[in-house]
Amino acid sequence: MLLSVFQRRKPEVQPLFAPHTLTMSETVQWLASKCLIDPMPYVQRHVRGDRGDLDEAEHDDDQFSQDQYVPRSSYFQITPHLCLVVTTRVDQERFTTVVRLREERAAS
Repeated sequence: MLLSVFQRRKPEVQPLFAPHTLTMSETVQWLASKCLIDPMPYVQRHVRGDRGDLDEAEHDDDQFSQDQYVPRSSYFQITPHLCLVVTTRVDQERFTTVVRLREERAAS
């Protein structure tokens, strides 16, 4: 029993990048304001390199995003009908991260 108190915690994964600008879609803002979702844990997972719930085809297509200047997207299935998409782009050497629902159009 005492042993469990002194067990080592796994080291936290360091972020791959730090978003300079974080934007949420109106729908995500509304859901967060009503405490229906908390997008921040998913943003934190995204910046640490967690790609979320990508299926094999999406994962293969997304391999090119390993280049830091190509947009990176992570997909997190919150409920069977609600998928959060976190995308980061590099604009003039600044990271811009957008959080939206999968059914919302991505900003061009």
